[in-house]
Amino acid sequence: MSYTWSYQETNFMSGGAVIRRGRTLSASTAAYLEGMITNELSPGDKLPPERILAENLEVSRTTIREALQELEQRRLLARTPGRGTIVLPRSANATAILETMADDAEEDHVAELRMLIEPQVAGLAADRAIESDLVSLEDILASSHTGLNPAESLEQDVAFHLQLARAARNPLLISLCQLSSGWVQNVRARSHATREGRRMSFDGHKQIFQAVQNSDHEAAVAAMTDHLSDVARLVNRRAK
Repeated sequence: MSYTWSYQETNFMSGGAVIRRGRTLSASTAAYLEGMITNELSPGDKLPPERILAENLEVSRTTIREALQELEQRRLLARTPGRGTIVLPRSANATAILETMADDAEEDHVAELRMLIEPQVAGLAADRAIESDLVSLEDILASSHTGLNPAESLEQDVAFHLQLARAARNPLLISLCQLSSGWVQNVRARSHATREGRRMSFDGHKQIFQAVQNSDHEAAVAAMTDHLSDVARLVNRRAK
């Protein structure tokens, strides 16, 4: 029987797959699929069958199966006989946080929250990150450089911090990071408005990634603390 593509599924594969060969194929494939799930698809969207995914990503069906198993364990999708592979909604607890917390928090309060939360997120990521997380973080760093325009640099900044939260394996922390990202959008925009700010963001992310890659909890906490402090100093200096 031939497979009929839906609009969502056609859009899902339209960008062309880039699977990194430097790490295990299943980890690289899981990282690619996770990026598509979180950035392109919505809860309830259906992924193409394993055969179609394997053909489009140019990997074996075994690799696809291993990648989907990992994403299923992380509760990003569900595979049901007869229904296929479906993108899952956020957890009920995480959704509740997003819906009940105010969206007009003061910048100082959010900065304080980030300084309390994000270094611990980085530490947990160093403890818990698996190979596909490292692939995703590497891909974000590879797309980040001082030559980006402010909007592009800001997009990569947000993506890096959210991927760290995903690597920490706690949906509540993901929600907090998503929420604080919206709250500090103006602050981040001021930081990325200059080449100095974009370079500082990239350098800070490299230090954090190296600690996470080395599974060094304390170094990851310190690198994130330094990164947030550097950004705060830059923004405050420009505000004077």
